[in-house]
Amino acid sequence: MVKTLKFIYVLTAIVLVSACAQVVAPTGGERDTTPPEVLSLVPKNQSLNFSSTSFALEFDEYVVLRNLKEQLLVSPPLKYSLENKVKGKSLIFTIKDTLKENTTYVFNFGNSIVDLNEGNPLSNFQYVFSTGPVIDSLSISGKVVDAFELTAEKEAVLLLYPSNSEDSAVSKTLPSYVSRANEDGDFKLTNLTCSEYKLFALVDKNDNYLYDRADEKFGFLSTTITPEADTGEIKLFTFALPDEKQFIEKQEVFPNSLELTFKLAPQKIEFNLLDTVINNFVQQIEYEENKVKIWYKKTAATKLSASINGANFSDTIKFTTAVLNDSAKLELKEELKSVQNYFEPISLLFNRPLSEINKGSIRLFDSDSNSMVFSIVLDPSNVKNALLKVNDISEGAVTLRILPNAFEDIYGMTNDSVTALFSFNTAEDFGNLFVRVKEMELQNLIIQLTDAKGLVLEEYFSKDTLYTFKNLNAANYGLKLISDDNKNQQWDTGDYYKGQQPESVIIYDEVIDIRQNWDKEIIWIIKP
Repeated sequence: MVKTLKFIYVLTAIVLVSACAQVVAPTGGERDTTPPEVLSLVPKNQSLNFSSTSFALEFDEYVVLRNLKEQLLVSPPLKYSLENKVKGKSLIFTIKDTLKENTTYVFNFGNSIVDLNEGNPLSNFQYVFSTGPVIDSLSISGKVVDAFELTAEKEAVLLLYPSNSEDSAVSKTLPSYVSRANEDGDFKLTNLTCSEYKLFALVDKNDNYLYDRADEKFGFLSTTITPEADTGEIKLFTFALPDEKQFIEKQEVFPNSLELTFKLAPQKIEFNLLDTVINNFVQQIEYEENKVKIWYKKTAATKLSASINGANFSDTIKFTTAVLNDSAKLELKEELKSVQNYFEPISLLFNRPLSEINKGSIRLFDSDSNSMVFSIVLDPSNVKNALLKVNDISEGAVTLRILPNAFEDIYGMTNDSVTALFSFNTAEDFGNLFVRVKEMELQNLIIQLTDAKGLVLEEYFSKDTLYTFKNLNAANYGLKLISDDNKNQQWDTGDYYKGQQPESVIIYDEVIDIRQNWDKEIIWIIKP
């Protein structure tokens, strides 16, 4: 009994000691959100006659550098990157370049300097010095936007060159000054000397401050500028050069067809067999965006080579033909929608190009089983489509019966029977938009109706001032106006080396709300 009690006492003591030894995390206190503070700079900020090869920043706490390469902006730009090291609570930077005489340098660190513990950034800290006797204080400000979308070009850098620079300087030599646009596309080039400059905007793909890649978006001011004339109303429009390198990205063989996917949408191609003669080999060529489908003659599996030629494009391909099964039926590629638009023909899209229609094998009945009068033709814009137009639209359900052999494809194959039920909507299900453009100096116009995401739904090419968009679904829409300077019915990008700015674009600045059974009229005043 005594031994048992003694054991219990000892065990209790061990548990108590163990409990007393546990480490408990401290509680209370708010998270530190204060950025590091600069206590001193050597040489001091705004120094004149700067001749050092390094400068040091001392802080009130330990700091680290985060994404310095992306964040640091030096104007005028340096040829070599800054070397840096951390020493205690100080950052020491070494300049490897030979600095220009009588020049003000600005080092904008963005958000690259953060405290060690919480990562709080010292936002947009600038270190400024002059290698001459004065700090230059002039500036140029403005905005950078995408020339077609008119959205802020938040990734653009601004480049300033002397006015006597050659045109090619922007792709060969570093600019005199640089800056960076913010999230809203606004920019400001500061600490400039009084002179005349050329101004550019660049979405710099390789971070070298040079316009040296065809895929880089670019913008330029058509006239030179001086800091004294800075009004803050300068606007630069960025554009990308058209991609003109056409090539075949992919080829696929299907039964009796060859599908080619191009880098760019081809307008027209020529297809010619090489080293082989097969009369009437190509039966039909189908175009859809950047894809071309060559429907070829029924022939046994054969290895072939062919030349593909188009505007500024030529290539050769090799493929093995595939045979269409004799039992393969001609079929509707898509089921008919349950509600058809009253104002347009019904689309009957098949899986292969059509050659003939037997109208007598097609029936259309109204809700009382009465025959309806209709016409049907091959779609001139789509080789696989037939357009059925009802003469007198009726209310209620409509039955479409397609009997066997009503349609025949280019290989002589026909369809099985198809039955579809649908109804027609009415004018009351839609809204109409009337747009009147006033005080407009532009002459050759493209006016586009877009959906809420900017996708073009309809467009006009004319000099009219009244535009009508009918039978619109209840939704939000937008309007875009393009100055078609060269009358080619499309928006054209710019070309710096030709001195050509992109064609002007104006976007209606309000959301257009269209409702069912409602007409909306807009007076769009185009201010010069």
